[in-house]
Amino acid sequence: MNMLLGALDIGTQTTSLVAGEFDGETLTVVARTETETNGVRKGFIRDINAVAAGIRKVRDDMDRRFRIDLADVSAAISCFGLTAAVRSGQTLLMPGHAIDQDNVDAAEENAQSVEADDSTDLVLQRFRQKYEVNGQPVGTPLGMTGSELVANILEISVPRTALDALTSAVHHAGLRLMDTAFSGYAASEAVLDAKARNDGALVLDFGAGTVDYIAICNNVVAAAGNLAVGGSHLTNDIALAFQISQAQAEEVKLARGAAQIQSDLAKDRYALRTTFATSERSLSVHAIQTIVTERIDETFRILAERLRDVLPHIRGAIHLTGGTAALPLITEQASAIFGLPCVLGIPCNVAKLPPDMMDEPYRHATAVGLLNSRCRTLAQEDRRPSLLSRFRAFLRG
Repeated sequence: MNMLLGALDIGTQTTSLVAGEFDGETLTVVARTETETNGVRKGFIRDINAVAAGIRKVRDDMDRRFRIDLADVSAAISCFGLTAAVRSGQTLLMPGHAIDQDNVDAAEENAQSVEADDSTDLVLQRFRQKYEVNGQPVGTPLGMTGSELVANILEISVPRTALDALTSAVHHAGLRLMDTAFSGYAASEAVLDAKARNDGALVLDFGAGTVDYIAICNNVVAAAGNLAVGGSHLTNDIALAFQISQAQAEEVKLARGAAQIQSDLAKDRYALRTTFATSERSLSVHAIQTIVTERIDETFRILAERLRDVLPHIRGAIHLTGGTAALPLITEQASAIFGLPCVLGIPCNVAKLPPDMMDEPYRHATAVGLLNSRCRTLAQEDRRPSLLSRFRAFLRG
């Protein structure tokens, strides 16, 4: 019997709900609904009631249009204040003892930070990075001997207030929150296949309020984080430069914005739509693109500096996802700055996407990745021996 799964992506501008069916092996995305987000700034929920109203709207729309009544969802989170830090834990080994899973588990447990009840940050996700035996890096320590085993864990943490607000908004909308993941990780779950993970890849999820990034090398999360800059900053820059409204600036960005200056359009002008009360006005396309390219250039260079130690180990490509990935020439600009090939991130770990997600599938990578992650969790639970079977095995010796 197919399981019905839901994924909720609350962005700074758009709230989307995606439904998928999982048959135990493959995921099929069957429906998507979305609405304008209210009450969110730079990924941070500032008005729980407004966000809950948006969630209820997409849930009701899902039920009305597709006859799909979701009760449980996975949700993504990206907000100002998200941090990623490497924690190291060690365990001493008995002389001549071959390292087993208990030793590995002990080292990893010692690497995890202890959260106080009044902690301002909460650990969202943990990722294994590397191990060391007697100070020497190893891929897998199992079966090796030594005196000391060290495990390195990458922890992604978010402000407690951000996670609590997301949980409250989902519950106020009448849904159960099954799990929560970092948006950048969710996007990587959708667009990276096994080869990309082994070769090394960088995923940049470029939304309206933030850019989330995650670098995966040799199937290990090497770096992750976010930058509180997004597509809405491009809109703000245009609005300030030309002294026009946010709505007009968004229109200009979508119509003539680009991540590199297009020389063939240098002399063109873009006519603003005006009301009867205002005079006609046009803007230089070269000026528009200069404003946008400067912000994109600055954003990518900041990210490249943050990832300078990781980039030499990436043998694959950059995968761009999120709404701002639709900006013309953005893959070319990313490739020029990072020194790596860049492609739009297309969900690959899915059997089928509905037609309305096929035109710009990179916009929906986060939601699809949440479904992928949930499917893997369910598959692992199905393969895990039941308590009864483990008891019977114990009796058989």
